[in-house]
Amino acid sequence: MAATIIATLKSATANSYVTLAEANTYFETIPDSTTWDNKTDDQKNRALISATRWIDGLNFYGDRCDEAQALKWPRNNYEVDDVELACTAIPQSIKYAQYELAKALANETDAMTGNKGTDGSYERVKIGDMDIKYNTSSQGIGTVNNVFDVYPWLQNYLGAYCLGGSGGYPVRVVRG
Repeated sequence: MAATIIATLKSATANSYVTLAEANTYFETIPDSTTWDNKTDDQKNRALISATRWIDGLNFYGDRCDEAQALKWPRNNYEVDDVELACTAIPQSIKYAQYELAKALANETDAMTGNKGTDGSYERVKIGDMDIKYNTSSQGIGTVNNVFDVYPWLQNYLGAYCLGGSGGYPVRVVRG
């Protein structure tokens, strides 16, 4: 079954902040759009929906405009660069983040799955005369805490709006 984008502002059934037409128009403006253009419409829709889900996993400043809206945007009661968030639009930076993340996810379909639990684990560490051997069977499995772990460049788009982290892993991100 083909994926269908629902990008109606404040909708209880929305699954995307942008339409496929908006995404295609955006990619007409970047230097290299071949890794977007070579995807089918269904692949693009799935990538846009997935990008929205990952973005919605983050904690944002302000409040949802409508308790019944499915997605975290639009929001109000917060301002960026002296501009108050409005319930009538999604900020352009949020849309840019969705476009770029969708392109990345469409081309790296397993990027957000985390590791097998051993990546980054040390069995043994030696510094000078000190030699430490770890019990690897007691080390935790690897996870991706949030989309910033895999795509830190997203903070350029989302940082001003985002508390950072996901769910129970809040980290304040400050745009400098």
